[in-house]
Amino acid sequence: MFRSAVEILKTRSTLRALRHRYFAIEEIAGFFSGAGVWVYRVGLQVFTWELTHSGVWLGIIALSEAAPGILIAPIAGTLADRYDRLVLAKFIQFAIMLVTAALAVFTLMGSVDIWVLLGFALLHGMAAGFWQPVRLAMVPNLVPKEDLSAGIALHSALFNLSRFIGPASAAPILAIWGTGAAFAFNAFTYLIFLVGLFFIKLVNVDKKAQAGQTMVFYLKQGLFYITNHPALKFIFLNAIFAAMFIRAYMELLPGLSETMFHFDAKEGVAFLISAMGLGALFGSLLIGNFSTIKLMLRCYFVCAVSGLFFVTLFLSSGAFWFGALCVVFLSISTVGMNISGQFMVQSSVRGELRGRVMSFWGLINRSGPAFGALLLGWIAGYWGFRWPMLSAVAVTSLVCCYVISKRGQIEKELTKGQ
Repeated sequence: MFRSAVEILKTRSTLRALRHRYFAIEEIAGFFSGAGVWVYRVGLQVFTWELTHSGVWLGIIALSEAAPGILIAPIAGTLADRYDRLVLAKFIQFAIMLVTAALAVFTLMGSVDIWVLLGFALLHGMAAGFWQPVRLAMVPNLVPKEDLSAGIALHSALFNLSRFIGPASAAPILAIWGTGAAFAFNAFTYLIFLVGLFFIKLVNVDKKAQAGQTMVFYLKQGLFYITNHPALKFIFLNAIFAAMFIRAYMELLPGLSETMFHFDAKEGVAFLISAMGLGALFGSLLIGNFSTIKLMLRCYFVCAVSGLFFVTLFLSSGAFWFGALCVVFLSISTVGMNISGQFMVQSSVRGELRGRVMSFWGLINRSGPAFGALLLGWIAGYWGFRWPMLSAVAVTSLVCCYVISKRGQIEKELTKGQ
């Protein structure tokens, strides 16, 4: 019986992706990096709030991290379609490690004000803008197609396990050693990931994009593919509004913790992000067991509706621990949308366009919450956080209803040829 249970885990569950050696190395090394990123992000949010006590500045810093990706991510996606993705990954990891280490040194020296912090956030955002499209495009190069859903889900599971562990680690680091130590910890975890990249190789290499064209041509080709695809255009539309107006709360947690829940920002942010990580970890392990387009599409719509429900409960509550519970279920829903949506995109896109299409996917998921946070943070300065954010949820609900009305067309296109 025990042997049968182990065999099921190895061949049918989300963990089946770990059968592939290079994927396992990349993901385990990436787990340490992911934990460090969340320590960095908690430190960045708390440091910003301590320097300014401003919702607008929380949005500005979040946007400065994400905005460079608007220009850089599509370029990085094009490079990922034209050149060796593993070589690009090594160069990018080295750059982002140097930026984070420099921020740690300046912070420990006491030389950082809000403007210096803004400059480092921009540099960090530039490096991260190159990184995300390359890493997203690499996943199908490390696992076979039949295990792609498990690979995407396990990547999300480990990322969100790090999102649970990282903020929990951030609380004592910040309390004992301060934000400089948090940034230094992140730089060390980037080093671990960089070393891990030297022990893997890509096994399912995509066809390279045609040579001899301009960057504008490559970018237009990727954007045209998304906006004219009969199914993906609706998935991308829903992703834009969900990222901006549902997931924006993640960037506003210090303000939400203090003003809505009357809970200290240092402790509140760490607890809420850990709650997100816990829910996302559970959701990732659950959804990775699905492997067909039809099941993933149903999962996508269920998660979209439940996400709207739980974010409404979260924003309507004034009790911190009830809000934290809502965040767990909200996180299950949002990660379910992301995994199922990404699976449908990755399964449908042509290999020579993968880098560019996934760069736009990553851009939405990275920059969308920051843009939403800037807008909602600015409005919150006049009317508080609750009602502007609830209004944004209402707008997103209308978009979601429109996309659900197209579910027949989406399913027909995605299952064509199966």
